[in-house]
Amino acid sequence: MLKFLMRFAVLISILAISSSLVLAQETTPTQPANSLRIAVIDMKVVRQQSSAMQAIREQISALRSSFQTEVQAEEESLRTANQELARQRSILGAEAFAEERRKFESRLADVQRNVQKRRQDLEQARDAAASEVQGVLNQIIAEIATERSIGLILPREQTIYVIKNLEITSEIINRLNTAMPSVTVPQPGQ
Repeated sequence: MLKFLMRFAVLISILAISSSLVLAQETTPTQPANSLRIAVIDMKVVRQQSSAMQAIREQISALRSSFQTEVQAEEESLRTANQELARQRSILGAEAFAEERRKFESRLADVQRNVQKRRQDLEQARDAAASEVQGVLNQIIAEIATERSIGLILPREQTIYVIKNLEITSEIINRLNTAMPSVTVPQPGQ
């Protein structure tokens, strides 16, 4: 029983000493550390409001519309060919009809591959133009960070609450619009 009391007393004294050390550390004044300057950018707003990204959306929309017109013409041509093939079913023999059906299905597969390739080319053209804008945007962000001695820039989407003076989104948009008022989307497939 004596050993137990001795251990208990040692444990209590260790806890008492460590808690007083913790309290002493909390009450002593600390040296002011280098303050970290923080800023926040709302990239969604930058993508929506910058003139370069608006130009990309407009050009992609025009290219998509042209592409859609071509696809509709191909679909109409295929519909007509399918109707003609259906009419010839009773006229042609089984082998001749099977051959014509195989040609039609081959043409249909070619059109589907072409449509898929055109969509991919359109996405690649959009991505190339957006990448060009992103490069200029990164330079602008780095310039502002250097000018203001900002050590950390966070995307708005990953923050819960931000006071207004930390927001640099509008300055980013203004500088981006000045540096890159427009961008030309490369022709898809080139």
